[in-house]
Amino acid sequence: MAEEKKRKKERMSPEEWEQQQQQNLERKLKLAQRDDMGIVSRKTLDSTDFIRLFGTADFMLSLVRGNMGRKGKIDLTRAARFLAEVERIKEELNLLNADMCRELGREYKPPYGFENPLKEEKQE
Repeated sequence: MAEEKKRKKERMSPEEWEQQQQQNLERKLKLAQRDDMGIVSRKTLDSTDFIRLFGTADFMLSLVRGNMGRKGKIDLTRAARFLAEVERIKEELNLLNADMCRELGREYKPPYGFENPLKEEKQE
C-alpha cells in the first residue's frame, strides 16, 4: 500500500499532490462532523486492525438488522445468533481491557454502557 502511494506521488506534480492531500483532509473533516461518525485515536498498529474489523462489523450489523425476518433474506433465528455473538465479543473485550488494567495496576474506566467486570463488590 505504501509503495502504491509512493508511485502515485511520483506521477503527480507537487501541486497536484498538495491538492490531493487537501481534498483528503477536507473529506475527513466533513466525515468527522457527521453525527453517525466517531474518531478513534490510533496508538498502536493493532488499532488499525480493530478499526477495520469494527467498521465491517458495523456495516454488516446494519444489513442484518435491516434484513432479518424478511422473505429471502436472513432467518430471524440466524440474525439473533449473530447479534448475540456480537454482544458476547463486546463483553469479552471489556473483560480483557479490565484484566489488562488490573495487571498493569491501572484503574479501568469502562466505556459508557459497560461495567467493570472485575470490580470488586463492596461488602456491607
